[in-house]
Amino acid sequence: GSGKTVAANILAEIAGAEVLIADELGHQVMKKGESGYQKIVECFGNGILDEQGEIIRNKLSSVVFSEAAALAKLNGIIHPAVKSYLEEYIGEHRKETGYLVLETALMFETGCDLLCDEVWYIYVPSPLRKERLASGRGYSEQKSNGIMRKQFSEEEFFNKCDCVIKNDGSFLELEQRLKERFGIVTDKMYKSDNC
Repeated sequence: GSGKTVAANILAEIAGAEVLIADELGHQVMKKGESGYQKIVECFGNGILDEQGEIIRNKLSSVVFSEAAALAKLNGIIHPAVKSYLEEYIGEHRKETGYLVLETALMFETGCDLLCDEVWYIYVPSPLRKERLASGRGYSEQKSNGIMRKQFSEEEFFNKCDCVIKNDGSFLELEQRLKERFGIVTDKMYKSDNC
């Protein structure tokens, strides 16, 4: 709805940045043999598994999104596993990776902001976000409202983020705003390296 993926892809293009998507990492840590798998099965039972023993995400979703306590339990497993993966990945690749972009809707809730040099908020006014979620993903207004209620308010994002990038226009406008901010960041980094 806000354009996080589009923004991340633009940064990959203009900065040669590597992009890590927290949702994909969350899916990865749930796979059999990965760090979150056993805890999830212990917590939610074998009824969420297919014949090969892999977690069926749709079944797990129907359990956790119907009960707030279940969602909190799942997040208590997934979020630390993703953060741990990111810490390890950043540690191993810091010298070889020029720029790393982390795309996540739950930056502060997961503590991933502590791993970042800067946190940017891709901002879209709520009515436009709902419109995009409806047209792009087929979400009902009720589902969009539910998602947005579980996230920080716009004011909280404005206060916590280093930068707010408004995405209420065209692709080219978003690209220009990202280029401008990236130029500021690289200039600031260059100056601090040469002091």
